[in-house]
Amino acid sequence: MDIAFNLKLDSRAESLAGGTIEDLLRSRLQAAGIELHKTKVGKSTEYQFLKSYASIQDVKLNAGNLDIVDTQVDTENKWLYTRYDVVAQPKLNAYSDKILDTLGTLSVPKSLVRLFMQSQELAFKLTLPYNLYGPNNADEQDGNTLTWHITMADSEPMRLVVYVPDIRNIVLAGGTVIVLLAAGVIFFIRRSKSRKPKA
Repeated sequence: MDIAFNLKLDSRAESLAGGTIEDLLRSRLQAAGIELHKTKVGKSTEYQFLKSYASIQDVKLNAGNLDIVDTQVDTENKWLYTRYDVVAQPKLNAYSDKILDTLGTLSVPKSLVRLFMQSQELAFKLTLPYNLYGPNNADEQDGNTLTWHITMADSEPMRLVVYVPDIRNIVLAGGTVIVLLAAGVIFFIRRSKSRKPKA
């Protein structure tokens, strides 16, 4: 499972808060063992990271280290699959307050800077190995990748249901069905032979 984060700041936003945002992101991500990449795209600056997880359990254990999102995962075990109900609440509003506090005195009111920052959008992408997702509130779905467009002002949590098949039980169930079908065919053939009149 891959989780990708992408934030693009235009030149005005970068001059206002770029360094502070970069410092905050780097410190939080380094604690989780994630490298932040910064690139120039025309007059804008783009910040991105990609983190791969081996399983939903790995996400549950390690996503909390990011400290940019509160995650709650409810698990429901069924015989053929496990259902994961994921609710992730970005904590970007807290970061806008930290950024404002570190900017010091500005020639523009902080309320105007906060309003400007809240209009900045980031893309949060989740790529699963297969189309395993169920109901969700993603803004875009492309194959097995879901994308949410989030602003600093967003209070709506990201919601997603993931169904992970239990391969062992599926193979066991499939094997049982094959054995029963084979037994049924053998029984039918023997019964047909026993009913044929002897010459």
